[in-house]
Amino acid sequence: MNRQHSHLFLWRGRALVLGPGIDSRFHAHFGTQLTWGLDAPFQARLAPDQPWTTTRAAIFASNQPHQIHCDATQLAHLFVELPQRAQGAPSVLLAAYDSAPGFLQVQAGLAQARLGRLALSQVEQLGQQWLDCTALVEPPQPGFDHRISQALALIAAQPGQAPNGAALAAAVHLSASRFTHLFRQQTGLSLSRYLLWSRLLAAVEAVGRGDNMTHAAHAAGFADLAHMSRTFRHTFGVVPSELQKMAIAFKREEK
Repeated sequence: MNRQHSHLFLWRGRALVLGPGIDSRFHAHFGTQLTWGLDAPFQARLAPDQPWTTTRAAIFASNQPHQIHCDATQLAHLFVELPQRAQGAPSVLLAAYDSAPGFLQVQAGLAQARLGRLALSQVEQLGQQWLDCTALVEPPQPGFDHRISQALALIAAQPGQAPNGAALAAAVHLSASRFTHLFRQQTGLSLSRYLLWSRLLAAVEAVGRGDNMTHAAHAAGFADLAHMSRTFRHTFGVVPSELQKMAIAFKREEK
């Protein structure tokens, strides 16, 4: 029997978390988040002054503050980076993707992944199938600048050690000011926020390799564990020590 409480799968632009839900504080992150109650509904809200909504399927848009209350319900969270899209779709607390024809297959796959019976390559396919059941799309927006695509590839190839804005600008043959403006225009996020998201994912990968939390923080480019912990909690709403309760599988992007 698998004694791990949760599973975490990481691959380029994706993260899938399966296991007992954790009541979170209000938080927001760059990734669009799909959440499904594996065995029961959960509660969610988008602002402290809003009432709780009971739901089985939700979508939390990129950079949308949200809070989840679950009473230990088993949850599946799919985090999706969509840096090349135009304006993202709004958050939907009562999402309809669970009624899509392909979602029964997604449910079956999530049940297998929850038991640790799927390889990472199969989980990658499962994540795409889940995304396909939503109204979200992620084709490159018309006119997406190839220089920003190059910069995103450079960042992905150097987790925890990404060059600063000036170095990235020089690498894609832009002035620093033009690069900063174009990056925000094309991705909808400042370079500093995007790099922060990348460093958090690098820290998770370091824990998955067996590093302790302090080494993981340093490997991801954080000044110290306290800095990483504050950032992780602000971004995901839980403490990073939760990672130590997870079975982590990740795929490093080939350089």
